[in-house]
Amino acid sequence: MKIGQNQTLQPPTRLGRNVGWVGLLVLTFVLGTVAGAQGWHNDIVHRARAIPALVGQVAAPPEELPTLIIDMSFETYNQLLSQREQALEAGVSIPSAGDFVTATAQLDGATVPINIRLPAGPAAYLGADERWSFEVRTQDGLDLLGMQRFYLADPVANNWLNQWAFARALEQEGVLVARYQFVRLIFNGRDWGIYALQEGFDSELLTEQRRQEGVIVEFDADLLWESVAHFQDDLRVATTDPVANLSAADVQYFEVDAFRDATIDRDPSLSAQRERAIGLLRALQTGRLPASEVFDVQQYGRFLALVDLWGATQSTSLVNLRYYYNPTSDRLEPIGFNGDPLRTGERLSLAATYGDPILQAAYVEQALRISQPGYLDQLQAELEPEFQQLQHIVQAQAEGETLTPPWDELRRRQEQIQRSLDPVQPVFAYLGTPTQAMSGTLGIDVGNILNLPVEIVGFDINGATFLPAEREELSDESIELLTGHTDAIVLRALDVTRAPVIRYVHFDIQLADIRRLDNEIDFTQELEIRVVTRILGISATHLTRAQYGYPDVLIVETGE
Repeated sequence: MKIGQNQTLQPPTRLGRNVGWVGLLVLTFVLGTVAGAQGWHNDIVHRARAIPALVGQVAAPPEELPTLIIDMSFETYNQLLSQREQALEAGVSIPSAGDFVTATAQLDGATVPINIRLPAGPAAYLGADERWSFEVRTQDGLDLLGMQRFYLADPVANNWLNQWAFARALEQEGVLVARYQFVRLIFNGRDWGIYALQEGFDSELLTEQRRQEGVIVEFDADLLWESVAHFQDDLRVATTDPVANLSAADVQYFEVDAFRDATIDRDPSLSAQRERAIGLLRALQTGRLPASEVFDVQQYGRFLALVDLWGATQSTSLVNLRYYYNPTSDRLEPIGFNGDPLRTGERLSLAATYGDPILQAAYVEQALRISQPGYLDQLQAELEPEFQQLQHIVQAQAEGETLTPPWDELRRRQEQIQRSLDPVQPVFAYLGTPTQAMSGTLGIDVGNILNLPVEIVGFDINGATFLPAEREELSDESIELLTGHTDAIVLRALDVTRAPVIRYVHFDIQLADIRRLDNEIDFTQELEIRVVTRILGISATHLTRAQYGYPDVLIVETGE
């Protein structure tokens, strides 16, 4: 469940209302027949499970979607209702392991015992129209659609078909993702219409995507939901509290947890992997390791670039992010989950790169690649036939909303990404006072004004001479402003959230070096010097003219 999500709850369809009538009539008949008799509970449950057969006579299921039938006793259903009331009262659902209740799930003629509960998150999804979300786990090691854990939710929660397409795009790029599909849900004899079924976090997710069985970890969001409840279900007040500094993107506010703890406890190898995975995330929290030494850089770069293209920014929330510990690479890989793609025009927040220049460069490289027209042309050709088929099926339930294919919007976002990676001006640059030139040196100050690292390649002089930038020309205090991960001169990204100031590096360029490149240059004339830069991860360069006439940065001396 995504933080701050205000879901649009859909009214029951005409099919749902007809089925509700049938269910009510059958239930009334059953209650009247067995009232006062012993064994009424078993009789009611037995008869209730016969309702789906009658439902099939009312209306045929949507073509080519599997029908998932979930049945439970009245007692069990009342337990779910009690959990719902508690969640509505608190404003959030904070389930425990003991909140799972037993039921059965029937699919393609097979009946599987399951455990089911309401998932964690804001209580907005528990509206009165019975389009609730569920977390499901099969019993006895049995599978449903090749899964032992999955979630059921109204498709509107993840913007209908866009989450399906986003998940497929991640999968094609080799990025781990919770598989996403649609079913027709019959819940206790009532037709709840088309539901989204999203894979849970278990070994099947890994093996189906050609990963070695291992450990999946997450940031535990319970403290977040408890804080929202503490502020009387006012998410805005909770997230603007100046003391707690609560944020779904703040890695400091979450503890680390692992899935399948009982299974891991029985396996020494998995136990060791869990310890290592949790240790990596805790090292990220404390700043002992940079993100590039915690995560698989290439996988994370592809993930962030696709999030940006699809506007699936919710998937970078720590509420939704999950991580697979790859024992071969000793790194964590992101797992795509709830993203709510293309809901708004929101772009990726570069806070998701944790200020790590290596991770930022990986994002840039992948963002440049997927923003090329050929990438989207190929993706559309591969997904369009199945998308159109699903669109035809799902559109009937999206009352009052037209489900349009995402391709035009994605092409518009490709153009936005290209423009982002080709900024008007990446740096500020200023020339020193003329008196400096009298001493045989030329001073140049350069400051990065982008949220991405920028490499200073060199200096273009009068449009005719190029002088490479050298570390030896930098003042000593300038070195600390560089990324330090390469021999190139790379300025760290401007981080306005932590230090909203521009920091400048200072070059002292020897005029003799310029004269060796161009012995006809006239230093008595004003030089036109442009700083040559490029965003780390891109080969294309920018030229920024160094301005004359600005005073040096003021240095205030304090007295004893």
